[in-house]
Amino acid sequence: MLRYKGAQHFRERIVLATLSGRTVRIDEIRSDDDEQIGLRPFEANFLRLLEKVVNGAEIAISETGTSIRYRPGVITGGGGITHDCGTGRAIGYFVQPLIALAPFAKAPLSITLIGVTNDEVDVGVDVLRTVTLPMLRHFGLDDGVQLQIRKRGAAPLGGGEVLLELPIVRELSPIELVDAGLVRRVRGVAYGMKVSPQLPNRVVSAARATLNHFLPDVWVYTDVFKGKASGNSPGFGVALVSESTTGALLAAEVAGGARVPPESVGELAADGLLEQVKQGGVVDGANQHLALLLMALGKEDVSRLRLGPLTPFAVEMLRLLRDFFGVTFQLDADLADGSVLCTCRGVGFKNLAKRTT
Repeated sequence: MLRYKGAQHFRERIVLATLSGRTVRIDEIRSDDDEQIGLRPFEANFLRLLEKVVNGAEIAISETGTSIRYRPGVITGGGGITHDCGTGRAIGYFVQPLIALAPFAKAPLSITLIGVTNDEVDVGVDVLRTVTLPMLRHFGLDDGVQLQIRKRGAAPLGGGEVLLELPIVRELSPIELVDAGLVRRVRGVAYGMKVSPQLPNRVVSAARATLNHFLPDVWVYTDVFKGKASGNSPGFGVALVSESTTGALLAAEVAGGARVPPESVGELAADGLLEQVKQGGVVDGANQHLALLLMALGKEDVSRLRLGPLTPFAVEMLRLLRDFFGVTFQLDADLADGSVLCTCRGVGFKNLAKRTT
């Protein structure tokens, strides 16, 4: 049994325990928090989601919620699943663990998630659809990968709905992604829910005003939802994606609020995208930890990936991969642009439920 303390990186610990089949115990979960001791509602919600795609898992939570013991079961996947993610965290908080678990399930996953589609904390559904899911093709996950936005829902009341479909594989492919290339175009979407269509248009104009100084091929379309498809709260924002000559996809997103002018949202998103490009990675900061996890689970072959400066989530993922799978990475920093070349040998993790023929 592996033991940890604190509420940090709760999802990652549970996901890696499920994949490795190792029991984990987490103590002192916000034991000194003056506002709310123990597990937060969104963490309990995540455990309920896990029970829908994992069969036979045993979850024991102390009366105060400050301690949890988790013994994993079998990842089943399946279709026709619906889960209400609540409004404590956005849908992206729940999608990222599913992306790591679903490839090794007994059956392809098809799940409808209800909640907040875009906020200022978690990765938005637009980045998941345009950057995270396309990244999976490098690992051998191509056919059957889909995220469909049926309704948008802004914080704080949510009301959004997405359909996530993920296939299963026998084992993941090793990757060799070391050349970030040069940016050849930028695409994006400025969305709005229960707001005037003028707001997304102003966001687009501000983002283009910044990005057109560097390249002409910038196209950001607007996606305005009205009526029942617009969720329960007003909101707007933008997600920008750069595509390089080598196929590297980097993203930046900003969610607007009542006191944030649309022009500021567009400028902040454009500046964030330029910063991601400057860092020189093939994968952006929001997807670093997921890419490292998939590398470690790949075939018993060497994988190499160039990243920008490692995020705290990526650093913790490296530690957890060492704890659960014994995988260590070789990290070589490039002093010229600050990027980091990550190299590891996969553990050869296999999905025994997937037939080879």
